[in-house]
Amino acid sequence: MRDGNSDSGDANAVSDEELSGPVVDRRTTTKLLGAAGLAGLAGCLGSGGDSETTTSDDGSGGDETETQADANQKQGGRLQAAWFTGSIDVLDPPYISVGQYFQVAGNVFNGLVTLKEDLTVRGDLAKDWTVENDGKKFTFQLREGVKFHNGDEFTADDVKYTIDRTISNEAPAAGKLSSLKSVDDGGVNVKGDYEVELNFEEAMAPALIYLTRGPGRAATIVNKNAIEEMSEEQYKVTPVGTGPFEVTEHEVGSGVTLDAFDDYFETDEDGNSLPYLDGIDVKPISEPATLVNALRGGDVDFANLVPLQNIDKVEQAGEVEKLAAPGVNWYGLAMNQDREPFGSKKARKGIAKSIDNEQFIQTAYFGNAIPAKGPINKATEWVWREDKPDDQSYNSEKGSQLIEEAGASGASFSILTTQDSLRAAKAMRQQLNSAGFDVSVEQVTSSTYWERYEKGNYDTTISGSVGDPDPDQSLYNFYRKPSADGVWNWVNYESDEVHELLAEQRQALDREERKQLLQQLEDKLIADVPHAYLIHQDDVAARRSSVKGFTHIPFLRNFHTTWLDE
Repeated sequence: MRDGNSDSGDANAVSDEELSGPVVDRRTTTKLLGAAGLAGLAGCLGSGGDSETTTSDDGSGGDETETQADANQKQGGRLQAAWFTGSIDVLDPPYISVGQYFQVAGNVFNGLVTLKEDLTVRGDLAKDWTVENDGKKFTFQLREGVKFHNGDEFTADDVKYTIDRTISNEAPAAGKLSSLKSVDDGGVNVKGDYEVELNFEEAMAPALIYLTRGPGRAATIVNKNAIEEMSEEQYKVTPVGTGPFEVTEHEVGSGVTLDAFDDYFETDEDGNSLPYLDGIDVKPISEPATLVNALRGGDVDFANLVPLQNIDKVEQAGEVEKLAAPGVNWYGLAMNQDREPFGSKKARKGIAKSIDNEQFIQTAYFGNAIPAKGPINKATEWVWREDKPDDQSYNSEKGSQLIEEAGASGASFSILTTQDSLRAAKAMRQQLNSAGFDVSVEQVTSSTYWERYEKGNYDTTISGSVGDPDPDQSLYNFYRKPSADGVWNWVNYESDEVHELLAEQRQALDREERKQLLQQLEDKLIADVPHAYLIHQDDVAARRSSVKGFTHIPFLRNFHTTWLDE
């Protein structure tokens, strides 16, 4: 962002007044999304679908929808929700590295602000705010009377504790606040029970976007007393938030029980208490056919993800509706560089050029994805380009040559996978075996998978970034040096150039400058092959026709305005 008081005429400049609350309008929010790299969300969050309209302290609200019109007669009931995973392991926001986990946690917690479907930033736990000092100082006026699930009252101290904990514990989400001043040196100032001030080292207009409730956000408010009473480890399983639903039971591997929180602060436009549902029973189902059959048969009401190979069955089913939105993600073949032959860039490039992405998509996903030439996805359209370097483009003859030159011909290794990714792993094994390797598939439970992946106890796996619509969010944690900020750099990739470019692009407030840095960064990643980039896939969920009032926003699954028409 340029200086808010500048007279340069920059159409992308945003003033302190425009950033201040209680509502940041659509035009200004679009600028913020562009500055944050989230411009691709505009099409996803525009009109259409069931609006997510709630009222805030200033009385603002959206257009009346089926949610408000019918909810008075249709409150109650429990939503049976299937989650396409083997287990839901972590629900503590700053420690969540799996998008599906936050899709549950998003119903338990709140942020300071939230991004609504009508593309405005509105208060969440903050009812108003002002921005000063050319975008470096944010002062939030907080809601009074908000309760945590354990009965504690929410105050400004909780904001400071949340941010301090995230940064001090070096949680994965800490990187979102890298430009915040030190918490102990004026970064977070408590001005009273219901007023808190955030001070940044440099102007950061996208700060409001990063303070929303969403995956990987660093200021999703947690409860200090609950953490101290139950321990950090237990809080990851049964956390306490201020959200519309509270965790009343969570058996890792079996499911999560969410019950409506009676003291939740939000109401709909007519003053009805939210949420409408009595609760949500979240059941992990890792077998694609089992999940789809449960949805079609009415055993579950909602599926957070539809296995792409089963989309046609959902489309053909009666009483079931497919919900699709542009996916903001990338997936690739992760190669552990601490194991041979993946320490050789030539070997990794040879492997990448031996993979036919189009064939992989047809075999693994029945055509329901698009090939990835690099990690930056098409939804971030301001930085996307079709013409990317061809270092990883399919060329079996060149791939074989590089593999032979690297001394990797006939190498034996495994692909680590879970049940829900088994088809993709088998499709990848088929291609790599055809390239002369001896590849096996090692299927494990979801919990074991993430434990081994994070500790580097694997050869290869198919993984990537989900729910990070800003290029920074899908690159910074993955490719910074593991010894620095690369908290998800489980391929053990190190590059001084990439490390510095990732820092530079964060400080480039001019969009064109940042675009050039990001494209330079992507070129380097494509050439170095820390991942063999494979696909971008749409975000596809599904609901039975009895499920009303759900708003499908990419990578989020929020149910506070959802109700059942039995």
